[in-house]
Amino acid sequence: MSVGWCFRPDFCKHASHSRPSEKRRCLFAAQAVVTSWEAGGQAESEVHDPACNDTTLVVRLPHPTVAMVSIEGNRLSLWRSRRRVYGNVLLAGHAMGLSLCDLAIVVRRYRRAQLEVALSLERRRRIEATTFNLNAFSSQQSLSLFRFQPAHVGQLASLLDIDVPFPRTRLRVDPVECFCIVLRRLASPCRWMDLEELFGRSGSALCTIFHATVQVVMARWGSLLSEWRVDFLRERAVTYAQKILDSGAYLDRCVGFIDGTTIFVARPGGGYQRACYSGHKRKHAIKFQSVLTPDGLLFNLFGPWEGRRHDMTLYHESGLDDILPDALIINGEQHYLYGDAAYMIRPWLQAAFCGLLTPEQEACNETMKVPRAAVEWGFKDVKQVCSMLDFPRKMKVREGPVGQLYRMGVLVWNLRCCAYGGATATFFKCQPPTWKEYLGIAPEEGDGGVDGGAAAFGGVIHA
Repeated sequence: MSVGWCFRPDFCKHASHSRPSEKRRCLFAAQAVVTSWEAGGQAESEVHDPACNDTTLVVRLPHPTVAMVSIEGNRLSLWRSRRRVYGNVLLAGHAMGLSLCDLAIVVRRYRRAQLEVALSLERRRRIEATTFNLNAFSSQQSLSLFRFQPAHVGQLASLLDIDVPFPRTRLRVDPVECFCIVLRRLASPCRWMDLEELFGRSGSALCTIFHATVQVVMARWGSLLSEWRVDFLRERAVTYAQKILDSGAYLDRCVGFIDGTTIFVARPGGGYQRACYSGHKRKHAIKFQSVLTPDGLLFNLFGPWEGRRHDMTLYHESGLDDILPDALIINGEQHYLYGDAAYMIRPWLQAAFCGLLTPEQEACNETMKVPRAAVEWGFKDVKQVCSMLDFPRKMKVREGPVGQLYRMGVLVWNLRCCAYGGATATFFKCQPPTWKEYLGIAPEEGDGGVDGGAAAFGGVIHA
């Protein structure tokens, strides 16, 4: 950005010895430069003094792109440009013999630009001097910011084998820091600017690290949610069925609960509004289908799908109707899932009685009301632990991987549930598996597989 001063040659040559009338014309021109630029002047304009037509000032300034107060209009590069422009005006005014009182407006705006640049640079130096250290956080702070205790964050980063490459950048990030950035971002709907001083990195670097880590983790462990883990369920099916029966349910071979959940999103464009709009919720949303087990784990997750779809549509599209007939035959007996009245009854899928009910059917529905609500507790737990998922303005379908972020949130909740338990596990008195059992990692010799689990860390499971 520059200012072009085009006067008569003889006038520029003797600018320091100008007559009072000429000084007055220069003062008028300098103030007109600043006023024109601040108000959105043209890229090149000519300023004339009404008292004299032979003195001309040509101003070459770019047309401002922001006409109102905004974050974009106050970024560091713009304030540097303004400081340079005001400095050029002051130098030109000094060469013409103008005093600082005559250029009071320019001086005041130049000092403002100096202050803004100094403050921005000071914050940048403070961020660059910060080094993230997880051990500096207490257990209370770590649970609030990262949802895990400090020692457990390091163990999880090692078990998940987080190795995030950054081939196109010069970023060098420790796996624990990568995992902490993901946990902190999911824990609350904060801005990247709010996390710069916590991690000592710029907002753009944090955004790159976050999405790269989520992509790597889901590529490695996403199958824990998307695939039906037959062996894992068969090992625990008898325990699941007994815990549900002990809670007062009339079903004796139920191993889990199935239901759909709605994730509200910002109103999308590009022709997606009709697909994402849920007439039932009266909002734009995407849907997932989840299967929850009595230990609080979201065992299976299917989605994302359009917010306007019915739960049975998701059930058919997920392919569970072809998987469950064989997958739920355990020890020669047909086990089943339980859903609300929206689902059709199958040997492997039971639902609440509907229509004109007999007293026996009403009594059966009554015994399943509270246990079936456990799946709703699971949805609530995911959104409480990962509060960002419950902030629609952050969930923009066409601007970010909304579905992948929810799947990552579910994985984080399952790992937290394995360590600390949850409301569902407490209600059914069903202890979650350890981390290695859930991740399918063979325990090392001598450790007995106790590397997580609510019992291992003094969780909330009560007998």
